Amino acid sequence: MPDSLKAILVDDWEKVTRENRLVPLPSKTPVAQFLADYAASEGLKRREGSAEADILEEVIAGVKEYFNKSIGRILLYRFERPQWSDIHAQLNKGTGDLTGKLPTDIYGVEHLCRLFGAYHQSLICEDFLANKFPVSMPDLIAHTNMDSQAVSRLREELHKMTQWLSKNAGNYLSQEYEQPTQDYIDRVK
Repeated sequence: MPDSLKAILVDDWEKVTRENRLVPLPSKTPVAQFLADYAASEGLKRREGSAEADILEEVIAGVKEYFNKSIGRILLYRFERPQWSDIHAQLNKGTGDLTGKLPTDIYGVEHLCRLFGAYHQSLICEDFLANKFPVSMPDLIAHTNMDSQAVSRLREELHKMTQWLSKNAGNYLSQEYEQPTQDYIDRVK
């Protein structure tokens, strides 16, 4: 993971866990937008219909699916759980502004960075490590039943994606985290 993304992860952790602020949701540039932009950019380097183009499409779909399934389970800090609870309830209702949307349409790249993060290897902050957050993508890949060639190819694709994100992060990150209401803070306690 590029150092610039590691710095984003540390800043994100401090804003949420120490300053008790939240990433504004829905994000102005959600994960789905980032993935579409990355696919368009990277797709220009691959011949249409080739195995390389198919792999890119599969990886994008896999990241999207995994993100949607893991956001509420492993990517959020305790302070963000009530926010997820509210969004999850709206998604399940199927009415309102979030009708037909998925977490990748709501959550921002800050949360995707957490999925890509390898905190346990890259950061030496006891408070941070004590949170046991999150499970990193490299750890998750290591526990799959894919053959070694497929794992290697997936890691290569994810490396390209994180490099691209590192170069373009400013286009996707929230500038300001929001201060929650007192009611929200009381729900966390």
